[in-house]
Amino acid sequence: MKQPTEGELWEWRAFGRVSDSVAAAVRAFPIRMGMDNLRGEDLYFVSPFNDQNVKLRKAGARSFLKLKPLFEKDARSIELYSDTATLEFNFPVSADRLLEAAGLLGVTLSDTRDAATVLDSDEFIQAMRACAPPLALVRVLKKRSQFEFPGGWFELADATFPRRQVESLSIHSPEKSVVEDMIERLNPGNEIEPMNYVEACRRWG
Repeated sequence: MKQPTEGELWEWRAFGRVSDSVAAAVRAFPIRMGMDNLRGEDLYFVSPFNDQNVKLRKAGARSFLKLKPLFEKDARSIELYSDTATLEFNFPVSADRLLEAAGLLGVTLSDTRDAATVLDSDEFIQAMRACAPPLALVRVLKKRSQFEFPGGWFELADATFPRRQVESLSIHSPEKSVVEDMIERLNPGNEIEPMNYVEACRRWG
C-alpha cells in the first residue's frame, strides 16, 4: 500500500468519463510506488457544512481513520489539503480522535466520552451517526492507479457510489503551478466535471 505524501498538497479532481486519449497520456508515465489497480473501500462522513474529508478506509487487511483537512479551494476547484501519516489512525482509536473528526466536520457529538475511552470501527461509526446535525455516511468502492511525473502524480480511479459508478482523474503536487500546468497539458475536456470526493458523495450517495 502506498504511503501518504507528507505535508500540504494541491489537488485537482474530476469525475465523469476519462477519454481514451487522456487516459493513454496519463498511463504513459511510470506507476507511482507500485500503486496499480489498488482496490479498497472508503466510508465518507459527509458534513452539511463543509467539504472536509473524513473517512474510514479499508485497504487489504487494514482498516483506519483518515483525516485529510481541506484548507483552500480556488475557482478552478484546485484544492489545498494536508495529507500526512500523522492523520491516519488504526483502530481502536481514542475518543480524542472522535472529537477531532467531529470538530473538522463542524458537528456536535451526542454524548461526551472520557479521553481514555477507545473505540473500534463499529463504535466510531455509531458515534458519528449520532452527531448533530446528522452526517451522511457514504460508502465508495475504489480501484485506483497512480502515475508519477516530475513534481507530482496523476490518479486514475473507478469509483462506485451507491447511485453511480464513475471514472475519476486527479492531479497532485506540492506546487499549485504544477497542477495548473498539468491541467492545461492534459486538456481533459468536458466529459468530466471538477469536484472532490465529498461533493461526489453528496451527488451520488
